[in-house]
Amino acid sequence: MGTVGRVALLAAFLLAPQVVQCQTLSFATGNPSGIYYPLGGGLASIWSRYVDGINIKAEVTAGSVTNLVQVAKLESHVGFAQGDSVADAVAGEGRFPYPLPLAILGKMYPNVVHLVTIEGSGITSVDDLRGKKVSVGPPGSGNFVTAWNILTALGITERDFTVRQLNYSETSNGLKNGTIDAGFIAGGLGIAAVVELAVTRKMVLVPFTDEEMKKVTAHIPAYSTFSVPPGVYRGVDEPVQTPTLWNLLVVHRDMDEDVAYRLIKALFDFRGTLEKISRVARLIVPETAASIGSLPLHPGAKRYYDEILGTKRARAAK
Repeated sequence: MGTVGRVALLAAFLLAPQVVQCQTLSFATGNPSGIYYPLGGGLASIWSRYVDGINIKAEVTAGSVTNLVQVAKLESHVGFAQGDSVADAVAGEGRFPYPLPLAILGKMYPNVVHLVTIEGSGITSVDDLRGKKVSVGPPGSGNFVTAWNILTALGITERDFTVRQLNYSETSNGLKNGTIDAGFIAGGLGIAAVVELAVTRKMVLVPFTDEEMKKVTAHIPAYSTFSVPPGVYRGVDEPVQTPTLWNLLVVHRDMDEDVAYRLIKALFDFRGTLEKISRVARLIVPETAASIGSLPLHPGAKRYYDEILGTKRARAAK
């Protein structure tokens, strides 16, 4: 591709003439101790290497809410975000006063809600959070949205406990040094902050009862029930029931169709590289990625899924 072609491609991708000269595009991810950032960094490397004319850099952010706003404002060009935050952003609800112009490239992997504490804290159930010091995640993060969605569903308000707004690392450190009693860490199974906490302290992963799960899923249909298997975290030797929701790959709805197509195609063409970064990449498959319910799927992504899934169906029919 010649210089003129590259400039035209970047212009279509950025959708803003004043930034056409910027050769490095941004991928809004999350905190380095989570999964968004390392997975996003791996994906950015794939795109920069294999999608002609595009160079993308992963950036550290506060998380889902910040990512959605930045993508909508074209301050970032791609972003990870949790399904509950995306649904609110598209509808103009919750923390979003009006609908944002977003589209989905695909559903990636499930976020597991880890409600963690330390043995001896006296916290063995969600209701035990009352009167305690609890981290709900930093403002601007999907973790923050998720924690409050769950607490609200279970009738627990900010008057019932001392609120701390800490990121993954700060939550883990706060539990280790005793400045907080419990914390919500919503991330992929095997998230580093929880693994490290379990290695250095006698961590307790607080379970949700069947009744609590019914209340959570009734309040926010984007959530479902998940069982954390034994062996993922040190000291967690029995299955632990907890809420989960999916992470999505989000772009501006006006992204050029061909660019969106090539981005999602490259993701699946080189998914094996992502699996070396995080085990959650094994869960990123076209059949699941294309299934986003009523959320807007970008036309470029739809074209890719129609092609790849149509080919698979045709092979299966033979």
